[in-house]
Amino acid sequence: MESLDRITGKKPVVGLAGFFGYGNYGDELFVTVYKQWLSPYFDLVFLSDVLDKPYYSRPIEEIVDSVDAIIIGGGDIVQPWGMDDRYFNKLFLKKPVFIIGVGVPIRSASSRNPNHIEKEWIIDKYRNFFSHPSVKMIHARDDQSSNWIRRKLNPKVAVTEAPDIVCSMDLPSAIDSVSEVKTLGVVTRSRPNQEDDYSEILKVADKCLSMGWNVRHIILGTGRVGKKDYENADKLRIKKELVYSESLSELTEAIGGCSALLSMKFHGTVVATMYGIPSIVMVPTNKNRNFMNRIGRSDLLSKFDSPDLLQKFGDAPETISSDSVEMLRDRAGQIMELLVFRLMKSLNFEFVQR
Repeated sequence: MESLDRITGKKPVVGLAGFFGYGNYGDELFVTVYKQWLSPYFDLVFLSDVLDKPYYSRPIEEIVDSVDAIIIGGGDIVQPWGMDDRYFNKLFLKKPVFIIGVGVPIRSASSRNPNHIEKEWIIDKYRNFFSHPSVKMIHARDDQSSNWIRRKLNPKVAVTEAPDIVCSMDLPSAIDSVSEVKTLGVVTRSRPNQEDDYSEILKVADKCLSMGWNVRHIILGTGRVGKKDYENADKLRIKKELVYSESLSELTEAIGGCSALLSMKFHGTVVATMYGIPSIVMVPTNKNRNFMNRIGRSDLLSKFDSPDLLQKFGDAPETISSDSVEMLRDRAGQIMELLVFRLMKSLNFEFVQR
């Protein structure tokens, strides 16, 4: 097997900047994707190694000096109302920077949180970062985000638009994949300062139970995030199987064993889709709408407390077409291949035979 080495025989070191370590399912899957595609060639380290402020166990200058390149992303981290130093620290620009898998969570002035609207001085800070010559690659997960970045931030490199990079992940075998009993998967989430009403979800679950299905409530998080979601799970009072694990693979397998999914989490829907399983998005933010529109399945958009949720589900939504799954996998895989190539080119390393 060929791998990328320095002349000294050491792999180059790539620092990862993102919302990592907290247990949010999608963010932790980004790390899985980076390991899958990059670990044959690079050593991967987290830049932020402490979960609470100041987020770094030693001076950030030392941390940046210890890596050869930096990958930022993915997720909703390009927030027009705020900039987080864990992701966009100007000191990162001392090294080649690759912004991968990011989205722009665009909010309207009428959104629930009035602070989540664009601030020009924040956009100026993003513009200074994205237009810096150290930024070697920018990938956004949908057209809405990529167009916003091009229009607002004037980047010096082309902005590539392609599906979420989790679509390129090798999936584990699904549990219950040969079971004749159908399973409805449900993913809820703990939302700060929200008293969410799950009665519409219960109507779907009741219908599935009446049809002889199982109901599987998946706590789609580990660590801190998983703990909060688990504490919130009692709100869904129904006969159910509860899946709560610190293993990302087990959580993913639990999704893969479902016949249909109701998900309040974006990456629950992404992973279900990649198994070919229909997933109704129950928090229809722009990222969810854009993902479903890409595969022509806007019928799978609803809201967890919407009276139309049961009607949307029907007797069960149609499965995801194999053509859509392959399109998502191919396009996301091309981004990861491009990332490997751009890293190699920027660091001037050569392939050597081990």
